[in-house]
Amino acid sequence: MKRFVALTTKIFLLFYFVYLAQVSQADSPKIEQENCHSRLLTKGEGCFLYQVKAQKLSIPVYYFLPSKVDSNTQIVFAMHGEKRNARDYRNDWRKIYSDRQTNLILLAPEFTQNNFPGYASYNLGNIFTKSLAQLKSQDQWAFSDIENIFDFVKKREKLQLSTYYIYGHSAGAQFVHRMIIFMPHARIRKAVAAEAGSYTIPDKYMEYPCGLRKETGNQLPPVELKTVFSTPMTIILGTKDNKSLSDEHDTYSCDAKQGSNRLNRGEYFYTQVKRIANSRKENLSWILKQVTAAHIVAHTNPPIEDPMLVSCAALEFFPNLKGINCN
Repeated sequence: MKRFVALTTKIFLLFYFVYLAQVSQADSPKIEQENCHSRLLTKGEGCFLYQVKAQKLSIPVYYFLPSKVDSNTQIVFAMHGEKRNARDYRNDWRKIYSDRQTNLILLAPEFTQNNFPGYASYNLGNIFTKSLAQLKSQDQWAFSDIENIFDFVKKREKLQLSTYYIYGHSAGAQFVHRMIIFMPHARIRKAVAAEAGSYTIPDKYMEYPCGLRKETGNQLPPVELKTVFSTPMTIILGTKDNKSLSDEHDTYSCDAKQGSNRLNRGEYFYTQVKRIANSRKENLSWILKQVTAAHIVAHTNPPIEDPMLVSCAALEFFPNLKGINCN
């Protein structure tokens, strides 16, 4: 009987500690989010709130700050997908640098559904109202928030940086390439747009948001294609991402015309951009890179991007990184 009681107790304690570990792990994102109320950055991983004065709201920014910040420190923005899970994107990039002494600050702003609801507010950069009829002032654009967060961190950490890197995956890739088109004077040193499901082609004959023609409501802001094409950007496509997209990925009628899957749509986009640049005799600093990757990792909650995409993006920003596989 004593042996039975002892064995039962051990089994109970084992399951109890496993449960505690699971609860602790599940609560850690919540704890970090609850601590996301300060405008201060501390060494290591954390979260701060950036106050958007133009809209009277706050943007949580998940970050990693190296132990030493100096004149060589760089800033990398990681733009989340439709799940709005910025913390996961910060963590994915941290894995790349966990065993490497890389002198950079990671910033992953979270454009929550509460403050930036729907496709127009995030994927399109919040330059228009939801109906796409009324153009907002530039200080309300989500693109402007990136520039302002850059200035905020620069000032806090006393950096003399003049440019930053920016990576976007899925909806974040939509955000990134449109930011380059509609805010060409943003201080982007290099951009990577990975696995977008929809694109804005800088073609004045295609209807917005798939092109630059707009027949109803306010017109689009001026687009300087020479400056747009001169901003270095790599479009990364996963060769495994060749499955047909469902109808829910086609927010606007022109999306399906770009292709049936993400791989086809990215190829179509780049072909059209090259056509436009050649017709204008403009130098194009955009390149297309296809890698052996899928869109997301299966069986994760929430779904996260294929690590290969992050690895390849990291090499686009920092070609001298050692021990990173991208093919």
